[in-house]
Amino acid sequence: MEKIDKYEINQNYYYDADSHFWVDLSGSEARIGMSPLVQETSGSFVAVVFDAMGADVKRGQSFGNIEAEKHVGPLNAPVSGVVTEINEKVQENPRLINTDPYGEGWLVKLKLTNKDEEIPKLIFGDDNIVGWFKSELKKFEDKGWIAQ
Repeated sequence: MEKIDKYEINQNYYYDADSHFWVDLSGSEARIGMSPLVQETSGSFVAVVFDAMGADVKRGQSFGNIEAEKHVGPLNAPVSGVVTEINEKVQENPRLINTDPYGEGWLVKLKLTNKDEEIPKLIFGDDNIVGWFKSELKKFEDKGWIAQ
């Protein structure tokens, strides 16, 4: 884990610059969760609804919806795949997304359907992740989305 400002970033994961979700890759399966910046700008999560098990989702398409103090909207997939597991703990206690984002706060698991094309488009590697995150943090601060 790398600490940047007050945020901890898991450098073993891939990150999607568009959705700000992380992807924990294990063979042809991926566990999906939210980056700390999404959590910061959304506030405390209060409700999560996922698409059904077996749903086929494409990169950029919704796999569910989320409600937080400052945001209500779709959860857009960082990669394409079939939903193989839904984190029921997060449905029961959405605040896990805020309190344990890399542990109990993950969202869904997908069996990847376009791995070879999509994984290389994600951000990976210590220097790449740290550089991207610092750049995004500055952008979010400049836009007033995060209090300085």
